[in-house]
Amino acid sequence: MTIHFYTFSDIIAPSSRQRGFYIAEELQKRGFSTIVHTPTVLSMSNTPWPRKAHLIMEVIRSLFSIKKGDIVFLQRAVYNKYFFVIMVVYLFVSGRKMIFDFDDPIYTHNFFKTKVFSQMADAVIVCTHEQAEWARQFNPNVHVVHIAIDPAPYEKYTKDYSAPMGKPVIGWLGTAPEHVQNFPVLVGALRRLAANKEIHLTFVLIGAFKNKNVYNMFQSIPNLDVRFIDKLVYTDKESAPKEIRKFDIGVVPHQIEGVWNKGKTSMKVLEYMACAVPAVVSAFGEMSHIIQNGVNGFAVSSEDEWVEKLTLLLNDRTMRERLGRAGQRTVRERYSFDAIVPKIVHVVRSLEV
Repeated sequence: MTIHFYTFSDIIAPSSRQRGFYIAEELQKRGFSTIVHTPTVLSMSNTPWPRKAHLIMEVIRSLFSIKKGDIVFLQRAVYNKYFFVIMVVYLFVSGRKMIFDFDDPIYTHNFFKTKVFSQMADAVIVCTHEQAEWARQFNPNVHVVHIAIDPAPYEKYTKDYSAPMGKPVIGWLGTAPEHVQNFPVLVGALRRLAANKEIHLTFVLIGAFKNKNVYNMFQSIPNLDVRFIDKLVYTDKESAPKEIRKFDIGVVPHQIEGVWNKGKTSMKVLEYMACAVPAVVSAFGEMSHIIQNGVNGFAVSSEDEWVEKLTLLLNDRTMRERLGRAGQRTVRERYSFDAIVPKIVHVVRSLEV
C-alpha cells in the first residue's frame, strides 16, 4: 500500500509543510510507502494558460500510479476547480480510498468543494474540534488531529533562563501581511505598555516581508523599541527556533469574532511553547484545548487582559520560566509528531481492509 499525497502548496507553506510533506516523512519512518505528488493545487491556480494545461496533464498522469489498495491523501486540496473535477471523477470511477485533511475552516470560503470532498472521503482529518463539528454533518468518520511539530530543533534552542538578560523581548512570528487584521489588539496593548515609564521592553516581529502596513502599525507606537525581521529560511528547521529563543514572551493576537476565527488554531503558539517561551494568545478557536491559563500560558479576550498578562510576565522572570517549561512539556506530550502521527497511522490502518 502507498499513500499518495496531493497538497495545497509546496513545502514553504506551513500548512502543507506540517500536514503534507512532514507527515509523509513521518509515515515513511514508520514503514509506510508515501509519495507527494506535484503539481500542487495552488500552483495549478497560479499558472496561466497554456502552461496550466501541462500541469493538468501531470495530475492526470499521476493518477495512473495509484494502485488498488493505495490511499489518496488530499491535504486542503480545494483551491483549484480543475483539480477538484479531476479528483471527484477519478475517485467516483476508481473507488480508491481517500483521506481528506484540512487544518483551517476552509468551508467558510470554499463550502461546496470542502463539503463534496468531506462526503466522498473514507475518513476526514481536521485540526480543531470546531472543524470536526462542521465535518460530521457530512461524514461520520471524522478525526481531530492537531497540527504537529518536531520538538527536537526547538528543544535544541530551549530558552536559557540562567543567562543574564537585558530588556525583555515580546515576539511574534509568522506571515505578517496575512495577519494585519489581527494586530490591532496587540498594537493597543503595546501602546499602553510603552507609555508606562516603569516598563521597558523590545518588540520583535518576524515575517514582515517588507510590508508597509505592518511596519507602520508598530513604528507608529511612541517609545516602543521595535525590530523587524522580514523573513526566515523556513525550510531550515532551525531558523525559527534560533529566533524564538531570543523571545521572553511569544504572542498570538487574533480577532475572536467570526466563523473563521472560531474554527482556527495556531502553529505559532506551539513553536513558542516548544522553545520553553511562555505564550500569551487571544482566546480564539482551539486555544482553550491547548492553553491552560496560568499553567502553560495565558489565553486572553480583551486589550485590558493583554496588558494585564503581558505586564505580569514582563515583571516576573520566574513565572515566565515556569509557564515556558510547562508549555514545552505540553508540546512534547500532546503536539509532537510522536504524539500526533500514531493517530494518522490509526486512520490509515482502519482503511486497509
